[in-house]
Amino acid sequence: MGTFFFYNNRKPRKFNYTHILHDPEEDARKDRLHSRIESIKKEMGVLPELPQENVPERKDFKAEFVAQTSHLKKRKSRETTGERTFFTNNGLLIIILIILFAIFFFWFLR
Repeated sequence: MGTFFFYNNRKPRKFNYTHILHDPEEDARKDRLHSRIESIKKEMGVLPELPQENVPERKDFKAEFVAQTSHLKKRKSRETTGERTFFTNNGLLIIILIILFAIFFFWFLR
């Protein structure tokens, strides 16, 4: 069996993976070529120039998620109306009563 020493420990081999199918230089070349072709087509009038204001709207993810789930819709409506359940209003009182009953049963009925 091997012994463990605090010095002279072997380091694990580093992960060195080279991508086979991905060539970043080729991707950059294709992007440059595509942008040159588009600019030439715009100059010739084949492609209409798109205004920069045509960016699609970004939706609020949280509001969209709440709108798609029924239990979150109910919770949101309760929050807006101020409606609360019995346990949320009297939670501290219930916990204190449980502790007092536990003290009574363990202290006096022993």
